[in-house]
Amino acid sequence: MPPPATSPYRLLVEGSDDKHSMIHLMKRHGFNWDDPATLRPFVNPTDGLPQLLEAIPVAAKGSYERLGIGVDADAPLADRWRAVRDRLTGVGLEVPIEPAPDGTIISGTRPHARIGIWLMPDNRTAGRLEDFLARLIPASDACWSLAQDATRAAQGQGCRVADHLKSSIHTWLAWQDTPGLSFGTALRAELFRHDSAEALAFVRWFGRLFPAV
Repeated sequence: MPPPATSPYRLLVEGSDDKHSMIHLMKRHGFNWDDPATLRPFVNPTDGLPQLLEAIPVAAKGSYERLGIGVDADAPLADRWRAVRDRLTGVGLEVPIEPAPDGTIISGTRPHARIGIWLMPDNRTAGRLEDFLARLIPASDACWSLAQDATRAAQGQGCRVADHLKSSIHTWLAWQDTPGLSFGTALRAELFRHDSAEALAFVRWFGRLFPAV
């Protein structure tokens, strides 16, 4: 069963793709989301960046023992970090000027509380969930380069391609044995790898923030 909303652990993310991708990545690494005896974070998709930023100070002042914030850095990374940092410093927390490369964890508003921030894809470069997932596509998969070429060709023919990377990933997913899986389901089905440097760094950050006791 999923963790209850009353869990003392909470993870704020922008949307359902983020939620299910993180859940299934952690499942691939042995985290038991379905065991009620395991203390697990309630994952809250906030339906977009503005809503996530609005939720940060409220959650930071709440009663959570551990609070995670997973956010895309699909703007200059320094700007996205500043937006998150401002919400946390606004409630009296000390936040470093720059994000930690292996994921930031700071003290919360109460003794022993901790707050963690992960900027997709790797805390170092501007990007988002799709950049993180693209690095989980096996390097030997010839269909991935073909999917990127097909997306560029479609754009060159006047097709509407508002987001090249997202379109390329969905094209690649459309060419699998079970076409059109969502990101999280594709992770569960092991179409994506689970062991890129970024994925392993995320798993370590998650484990430090949310000890499974």
